[in-house]
Amino acid sequence: MLMLYRKLIAASLRSQMQYKMNFITSAATTGMIMVLDFVILSAILHRFNDVAGWNIYEVGMLYGISSASVSLYRLFAPEVNDFEKYVVHGEFDQMLIRPVSPLLLLLTRNLDLSRIGGIVQGVAVLVLSLAGLAREGADLLWLIVFSPIAILSGGVIYFSMALSSAALSFWTHQMRDILTFTIYAPANASNYPISLYPGWLKWLFFTALPIAYMNYLPMLALLGKGGGWYYPLLAPVAAATALFLALTFWKIGIRHYHSTGS
Repeated sequence: MLMLYRKLIAASLRSQMQYKMNFITSAATTGMIMVLDFVILSAILHRFNDVAGWNIYEVGMLYGISSASVSLYRLFAPEVNDFEKYVVHGEFDQMLIRPVSPLLLLLTRNLDLSRIGGIVQGVAVLVLSLAGLAREGADLLWLIVFSPIAILSGGVIYFSMALSSAALSFWTHQMRDILTFTIYAPANASNYPISLYPGWLKWLFFTALPIAYMNYLPMLALLGKGGGWYYPLLAPVAAATALFLALTFWKIGIRHYHSTGS
């Protein structure tokens, strides 16, 4: 299965790299848009000094992890994000009759290489934030060790939420509005401390949309803002749990799938 995945991904890469200038332009544009987002956030923090007790470098850690994580998900699973077209136009029927997992076919159909710009931007924000924290005398060891774990865990969490949204489209036959609720809004919310939000929204970010485990909870412990020593360990645990539940829901959705006939 892994060998097949590598071959399919290699074929997708060869196809896309025929248009290298388009890749470079798209990646640069994506990165610049996300840089602008952080510049605006930085301007707000410089004006008000902190957000709920988090300074610019601490919020930068949240932002960098979230930005790189969502870009990692969009890099490897763009077709999951656009799954609505497969259901609406009946393209998913073709995947079901092939002797390979439909999800594997979906994941290997395309890579969104423009998202590399978002990953680079997120990592750059992390590096700048770590440098700022170092000047303030913070201990960086565990922050550096945890950052790649957080990005990978966050990517899996975003993928899991998107896959669950795709599974819902087996019943609803539409996904774009659902993604606003399950991906885009949580991605923006995770740039800030979860403590900012009302109780019902906090509950949502710890349960159905578990973005709090990706960066907020671990950073509470690693930045000395409270919480147990085990908080950073919750990121990969939450990612594994979310993935298991999403895959289960996906399989249930496939069993209830009915072609649109279009």
